[in-house]
Amino acid sequence: MASVKKYANAGIPTHYECSLHGLLANDHEPQLRTRLEALCGDTEAAHRELHHEISCIPCVETPIGPLRREDHVLRLRIEMDPKDPLNEEKYTNTICLLGHPEPRSGRGASVRPAIFAQVFSGNAAQFLSLLGYKYNSEFVRKGYWFLYRSIFKVIVSQIYRLEEEGNVQSAQSADPQGSWIVQVVADAMSQEQVPRMCEQLDELKTLFEDFVELVVVDHAFLENRIPYNS
Repeated sequence: MASVKKYANAGIPTHYECSLHGLLANDHEPQLRTRLEALCGDTEAAHRELHHEISCIPCVETPIGPLRREDHVLRLRIEMDPKDPLNEEKYTNTICLLGHPEPRSGRGASVRPAIFAQVFSGNAAQFLSLLGYKYNSEFVRKGYWFLYRSIFKVIVSQIYRLEEEGNVQSAQSADPQGSWIVQVVADAMSQEQVPRMCEQLDELKTLFEDFVELVVVDHAFLENRIPYNS
């Protein structure tokens, strides 16, 4: 199966996703939202989002050996209209390939290469099948995001599991406490831009420290390798 490097060699641009993550208690979410509205404009600056994300793995396992490291999970991200979530004509389908995160502990943010390819027509799931991938797992993410300084995307969302495969109407909260995941993400268009992006992300922590602690996630938790049994 193709790696991030192979896609890049094929002419598909590779971005470098720089990010911080935090866990926000449900009762602190209104205060954080008010802070974001003050920083990013007003109440109209918030963008609602509803995503159905399906992870897919190769239909055929790569034999044990060095080539297994080149195998990745492919993600089909289906962006739905929050006001009309069952209208498939309004869906935006994107195939996401997230590479191995950098193991450097000195960075001010998590860093990993990423490739996004939008599927403009046809059945995106069937397209993944033609690429040699099969269904592995899925979840729904619901929330909102703000754009800060026209660079940093601040995503505040909750994760839902599906009781029935493929049926977003069967979504149930994955966290009984109703916690929110906060992500601050910036895309570097080249490796040369990564250090500055990480520095700026590290500086942003203080803007939200009264509500949520934004941290660099251990690279081991962001690995995108196939969960083979052996």
